[in-house]
Amino acid sequence: MNRRELLRRATAVILATRLGWLERAFASTRSTLDALVEFVVADRRLAAATTPRLVRTLDRFLPGSQPLSATAASILDGAAAQVKPGATFAQLNHAQKAQAFAELESLPDEAAGSIRFLVGNLQDLTAFLAYSTTRGWRLARYAGAQHGHKELKGYW
Repeated sequence: MNRRELLRRATAVILATRLGWLERAFASTRSTLDALVEFVVADRRLAAATTPRLVRTLDRFLPGSQPLSATAASILDGAAAQVKPGATFAQLNHAQKAQAFAELESLPDEAAGSIRFLVGNLQDLTAFLAYSTTRGWRLARYAGAQHGHKELKGYW
């Protein structure tokens, strides 16, 4: 990143902070992703710990001018408005959230392939991030790697 780009981005962040855009956008993204995590993970403590990991993972996966977490939240909120007009994803009940996912995964347009890919993997990624922790292991009653099993040393 050159000096001009750094100054442009810093100016944009300062203006957004002063005008309150950044706080509102982050709050909307956070509430939508909290709702997504609560949709996938039943335990509230585990869900609270998973949301920041999900945001960090999405934003590091595809860096850009708009964070991927904000894009995913916008897509989920757009689908929620299709299921229940005027509602955000966080305002839907469990069945309506499932309906929003079903509509997004069945988008017919070929240009929507990347949206279908993102939405199709959001639930799996969320579950992986939640249940790959020690608390997730305890909730799932996973004992960890078992000793005494032979290692796979090839196909034969």
